[in-house]
Parts: sequence; C-alpha cells; structure tokens
Amino acid sequence: MSNVALPAWLERAVERWKAVPGTPSLLFGVILPLGTIAFELITRMCAEALFDPLPTLFHALLVTLVPAANLLVWLSFRKPLLRPQWLAFGNGVAIGIAGFYSLLFLPLLPIAAIAILYFGIGALPWAPVFALLAAIGLYRRLRRVAAQEQRPHRMWPGLLCGILALIALDLPATLTRIGVRMATAETPAEQVRGLRMLRAVGSDDVLLRLCYVRTGRATDLLGFVFDMHSVMPEQVRTVYYRVTGTPFNAHSMPRNVQWRGRMFRDDFDFDQGSDDVGGQVYGLHLLSSRIDGSLDAQAALGYLEWTLVLKNDTSGQQEGRAQIALPRGAVVSRLTLWIDGEEREAAFAARGKVRQAYRNVVRQRRDPVLVTTAGADRIALQMFPVPAQGEMKVRIGMTVPLQLESFREGTLRLPSFQERNFGVDAALRHSVWIESKAALRSEGVDSQPVAAGNALRLQIPDSELGRGRSTVTAARTAGEVAWTRDSLDGSHVIRQTLQAVTTTAPRRIVMVVDGSAAMKRTAAQLAESVAHLPPQPELFLVVAEDLQPADDVPRASVADSASLLRSYEYVGGKDNTAALARGLDKAMQVPDSVLVWIHGPQPVLLQTSEAVEQRLARGGSSVRWYDVQTAPGPNLIAQHVEDLIQLRALSMADLDRLFASWQPGGRQFVAVRERIDSSQVLPPDAETSPHLARLWASDEVGRLLYAAHPARDAAIDVAWHYQLVTAVSGAVVLETQQQYDAAGLTPVPEGTVPTIPEPEEWALMVVVAVLLGYACWRHRATRIHAAS
Repeated sequence: MSNVALPAWLERAVERWKAVPGTPSLLFGVILPLGTIAFELITRMCAEALFDPLPTLFHALLVTLVPAANLLVWLSFRKPLLRPQWLAFGNGVAIGIAGFYSLLFLPLLPIAAIAILYFGIGALPWAPVFALLAAIGLYRRLRRVAAQEQRPHRMWPGLLCGILALIALDLPATLTRIGVRMATAETPAEQVRGLRMLRAVGSDDVLLRLCYVRTGRATDLLGFVFDMHSVMPEQVRTVYYRVTGTPFNAHSMPRNVQWRGRMFRDDFDFDQGSDDVGGQVYGLHLLSSRIDGSLDAQAALGYLEWTLVLKNDTSGQQEGRAQIALPRGAVVSRLTLWIDGEEREAAFAARGKVRQAYRNVVRQRRDPVLVTTAGADRIALQMFPVPAQGEMKVRIGMTVPLQLESFREGTLRLPSFQERNFGVDAALRHSVWIESKAALRSEGVDSQPVAAGNALRLQIPDSELGRGRSTVTAARTAGEVAWTRDSLDGSHVIRQTLQAVTTTAPRRIVMVVDGSAAMKRTAAQLAESVAHLPPQPELFLVVAEDLQPADDVPRASVADSASLLRSYEYVGGKDNTAALARGLDKAMQVPDSVLVWIHGPQPVLLQTSEAVEQRLARGGSSVRWYDVQTAPGPNLIAQHVEDLIQLRALSMADLDRLFASWQPGGRQFVAVRERIDSSQVLPPDAETSPHLARLWASDEVGRLLYAAHPARDAAIDVAWHYQLVTAVSGAVVLETQQQYDAAGLTPVPEGTVPTIPEPEEWALMVVVAVLLGYACWRHRATRIHAAS
C-alpha cells in the first residue's frame, strides 16, 4: 500500500500529539499528588503519626499548585505553546515546592518503599518525589519545544518564588523554633535575647504545641535545617511562661501531637501520675459542679461541700488533676468519692503516706482520690481513673472561717480552680446554695435569695468563681464568744474570742513585685494602694525581672514606689525566686519586718528555691510573709516553702485592708481560739458546731510546725485526730478495706464526718425553735395568771 499524504493540519496535530508527554507524567505528576493531598486532608494520617505537612489552609493551597502546574504544562503540548514564559514560571514553582517536600520526606522513603506492599499506602510519602520527577521531565520537554520556537522560558524565577513562599508561610514557626533554641541556651544573656525575639515575632500556637510533646520534624524550611536536636517539653513550658506570662495549661491541648516518634491519641495524658497538674487533656471536662454550705455568722465560721463530677468522653481511662484555692484560712475536713453509686470516706494521714497509697493504687488502675495542700490556702486534687465514656464524682468538705471587717458582718469568698487539666464549658454554672440563721447577701452573678429561710442561691460561671463578686456576706450581732466541745477530750472545750486589735505599722516593709504580664491588670490598683502606705516605715521595693540585678536594694519613698509600679512595663513571665531572696535579705536585717509579695502565677522555677529556703532556715521564718496572687495559676515557690514559713495568703482587697490597718489608729479583727478546761463558765447560747474545734486544730498544726523548734510529728498527730488536710497531712479515698489495710490507713468512721444539714433538718430546727418559744410564752403566761 502506497503512503497516503495527510493534510497539513492533520500532520501538525500528529506532531503535537507526539510532543505531548505520556501517561506516566499525568499519573505521577498530577493524579498521585492530588490523591495524596485529599487523603491527608481527610484522614490526617501523617499529621497524627509523624508531622503535619498541611498545617494550614495556605499550606494546602500552596501544595496543590504542584499538580495544578504539572497539569497545565502537560495540557499545553496539545496545541501551540501559549505564553511559555508563564508556563516555565509555574513549572518552577512546582519544582521548588515538590523539591522541598521530597527533602522533608526523604528519611521515610526506605520504610515507605516496604510499606507499598501493604495496600499501597507506602506510595504516599513517595508522591512528592514522583511529582518532582514529573515536573523536571515536563520542564525538559517545555524547554525543548520553546527552544524550537525560539521563545523565552526561564524556570528559575518560579523556583525561587516557590521556595520563598514556603519560607514566608512558615516564617513565624521558623523564628519561634530559633527563639526557643536561644531561650534555652546556657547563658542568661542569650536566653533574654531569645525571649525578646519570641515576644516580638514568635508564634504562640507553635510554642504551645511544643509545650506538650515534640510535634515531629519541622515542616518549615529553616526549622528543618536548624532543628537538629530536641528541646524537651518541660523546657518549652518554661519558655512559654517567660514569653506570655501565663501557664501553658491555661489553654486547651493542641490536637494531633507526637512524642518520640510514636503516635498517640489526642486524649493521651503525658503528665499522668505526676504531682503536677500538667496540660489539659482532650475529652476530659467538668460535667457539673455544686457548692452547698451552712454558715454560723455568730461564731464567724461555716462549712462548705464542693461536689464535682468529671466526664471522660474518650476511649481510655483518664486522671483528673486540679489546684483549688480555698477561702482564706479554710481547711479541708472531708473527702468523699462515689464508687458504684456508694459514698466512700477518706483516710487522713501524713502527706507522704497518703501520696504513696494513691500511687500504689493508681498503678493497679483502681479508684482512689487524693487531696494534699499546695501552698497557703490551696489544695491539690487528683482523681483516677475517670472511666472511659464515664463519670467520676467527688466531694470536698472544707471548714471555713468568716473574714470580719467589723463585728456586724462576716464575709466568705468561695473556693475556685487555680489550675486544672480538664475543660470547663463556658456555659457551665457552679450552682451555689448557702444557708444560715442570719441574713445573707452576695454581689455574685445571678444571685437569688431563697424564699424559705435565710438562704442564698448563686449561679456562677467559672471565670467569676473566686473573684471579688463570688462572695457571701452574713449579718451578725455583736457577740464575741463562741465555743464547742472538744470531741477528742470531754474535759476540754474550744473557745473562740473575736477581738478588735489595734495595730501598728512594721518597722520595715519589703515589697517584692512580679514584673510579669499578669500584673498589668492590677498595676494601677497596686500603685494606688502603695500610695496610701504610712510614710514612717522603711520601704524597699524589689521588682522581679528577666535578669535580676546583683546590687543592693535601695530604700524607696512611697511616692516613688507608686510611680514606678504604675509606669513599669510588665511583659512575659518572670521567676521571682531571686527577687524574693533579695527581699528576705533586707527583711531579715531589722526585727518586726514584713515581706509583701505581689505576683501573678509562678508555674515554673528558672532556678531552684534553695536560696529562699536557706534564708528561711537561717532566721527568715521570723519575717511575716504576705502572699498576694493577682491572677489564677500555680505557685511553685509557695509549694516549696510551705513547710518552712506560714504564708498569709491575701487578695488585693485584703491587701488594701492590711495597708489601712498600718495607718495610725488602724485595727484588725482577729479570732483567738484556745483549748480550755470544760469547767469554765461559758454562755449556753454561744455553743456552735465542732467545726470550731477543727479551726483550732488547724491553728495548732501551724503553731507546732512553724515554731522555733518544729514538732512535725506532733503536728501530724493533731491533723490526723481532727481529720484535716494540712501542710503535713493529706486525705485519700481507696476502693476496698484491703487497700486501706495494705497502706496502713484507716478511713474516717461513720458519725465523725462533718455534714451540712439538709433543708428538712433546717425546717425541723425552725419548728422546734417555734415550739420552744411557744412553750416558754405559755409557761410565763401561766405564772403571771397564777400570781394575779
């Protein structure tokens, strides 16, 4: 058969078709990358197992340019080239992006090659390499065709733009990683430079992810080059606080984190079993919260029970941990855990003993709950296990003194969370119900008086709990004496006398102020309070900074101190240990000195607290130390020194009252509690509940522990007898009697557990009082009638 001449237009079409790249370029340069992108966006497999290659929408769009550019170049060969310069530019962008991701996945390629045998999933890490090879092949053909047509076709501008786009997109993450490396350097000056860099250009999101676990190799180009060795999460948590001024666990745990090359669920708790609260756990949240209480305003005391229910929405057991701020001067006197619907009471013992019992049972995956102190007026709560898809219910009973500003009323500030590893929904309200024989009022959110009797009902969001508006005030008459029988010794009673004591200003006031960002909100209020200090005492001001000066602390005037506190630039988070050591040096020089420490959270220690502890052991414990924390959060310094000195925890409002009491003619209302012989005559109508004995016992533990020669064993014995959680004792609930026996513990016997009267009990008491009053009236009327 002779050759048949084809029309010219058909010959040109055949030539163009021959120039079109084959199916492999379409398959490996377009279809496979698009499928890989879609698979990762749907499953997030790489993000959960290794690192997140598409952390943002912009990353996904940028990576999608690779198959899009390859497809455009592939299709362009089907007709005469249109704008080859732009095609070459797009091809260069694809080569740059695919080349970077090929480098990123390079260490995984040998393993991925083996995994190809399993459902082909191993081909996914090879997708960037295949896309890169296809893009290079397409460029070679594009260059050849463009050269034949003598048209420009520079690829390198697109290559440079693709790489620069990746760098620009990840620049905050890159700078954050570099800043973290500098902030964890050995020299303090380098650390400060790193902190300043992070405060200026760092990414809080990247920093927060690094606080929990290693998030895999860096997906940013410079980070990939510089990130050659690990920075431990504990180090980054310190950096996060120093940069932002807030604890890392004040925020929810980031999703899809990775640790040491192993994949974990989002609900994995990396801090489980530690004494620290640690990071928030995904899927663990507070389901309900109620606070029930009764107040005896005449005796200036009360009793609260906080019932918490944690819910675990994950498929594994979880541990709930929290730090709780108690009302000022309060002490935990009851701990209850519900097991299989039944209430189990706690055992009280030395702190080390109950902690060991808790840890032993946690290792067996059973049901304990532990409460210990965590500084002045604070407790640490640990609950394990909160069952998978289940709930755990616990009740904390606390004996509380009312704070008196006059003999006419007493005030109670409700307990609150300072730190927690579980979430609290913004819509959740803490349901509060307080009853008393006296009239009650509150400035709290959603405050409602209850129609029957003197009772108050509050619905308080978590953000308001523990703040100024979550207080309850009870009216009282001028009675100054209250007493109760000592339940451990029938021959003694506990007597309390309320006194208005005239105060004098101390000889020296040393004020240590935290320079952290958390102080911004209260700086003006603090400056105003300082401006009203009496001028007579010596005043020294120490501000905690990134680099604490080594020179002596000069004396400051009241006006200059107030001006400095008002104008100071509060940034980041500062470790206060060095400033406190300098402050103690000044306070120890003169008898009758006070140390006033005003600060935000102290979640990390940049250096050990040994310098502070040494000064306390060498005479510093005689200094009156007031601890004023202005924002919620942990206080590790207070936890480290609570065995050495009795910290007096105050709020900002309490601080104003303290400063006012130092003015000429100032006074304070104090409760003097003492154990006396029962033969002494006491007014019958002044008898109150056994909670007065528990407050006396708490005072006695402090007296024994903080004496010149501490009697620690005697303090533990008092706390055990009166069932209290103190600086030397704790409470733990175990599941079975066998576990109590194995730990050498005895749960609180029935009949000795403090309780709150039920509403019907209050009603019964009212009825009895009415009947007694009626009987007395009838008796008196009968006598008058007989006499007439």
